[in-house]
Amino acid sequence: MAAAAPFDFDRMVTAFEALTWASASRDGGRLPDTAPFLAAMSEVALLFDQLGTGFGFVRKDITSKVAVLHAHLRAAPATYASLQVGVEAEVAAGTAAVTSPPSAARTLLRLMWATKFLAVLMAELGDAYRPGSTKTLRDATAKAYGAALKEHHSWVVAKGVSAALLLLPSKEVFLGKVGVDLARRDELLRRVDAVFEPLVVDCYGFYERRKLLGLP
Repeated sequence: MAAAAPFDFDRMVTAFEALTWASASRDGGRLPDTAPFLAAMSEVALLFDQLGTGFGFVRKDITSKVAVLHAHLRAAPATYASLQVGVEAEVAAGTAAVTSPPSAARTLLRLMWATKFLAVLMAELGDAYRPGSTKTLRDATAKAYGAALKEHHSWVVAKGVSAALLLLPSKEVFLGKVGVDLARRDELLRRVDAVFEPLVVDCYGFYERRKLLGLP
């Protein structure tokens, strides 16, 4: 079996820039097409390796959720080629909250949490490089975890993440590990912000209007 490709920051950003959508965002909410979104989320899974073993469970969770959505796509491609069409079909059928096998709506929500984490993390890193800032990678990651993931984790998991935060490197070392050329740092962080902020707003807006944010 071929070894997995190492994480590449530019490749991840490019994957999100390639997202396509079944509908225009008329009222602040829509979901992307399935195949390009899953390809992009597979890149996100690799990123969590760079945050240390304390975040390995997030990578495993993303990988398993991507596999669930791939299974939905294979089983009913006409319905699940678009996540929006697939989730709307589950809402209409009353199956959005089904846990076994997991519905696409429930599964996507878990991936949205990881997407929000990354959006906040990269926005915080951008702030960390503003003149006079003393913000560290630990600060940025703690803010992102608190904003996107902590409320969905048990006390034990949250304590484990707190311990993992103590082992994070400097922000310069981290960006070097994920392949960010410091000469292109600001450009790449701007590209991240340009794709992740509207993605998070659209997905969360779609789920909020349909009262899906509380799916078990």
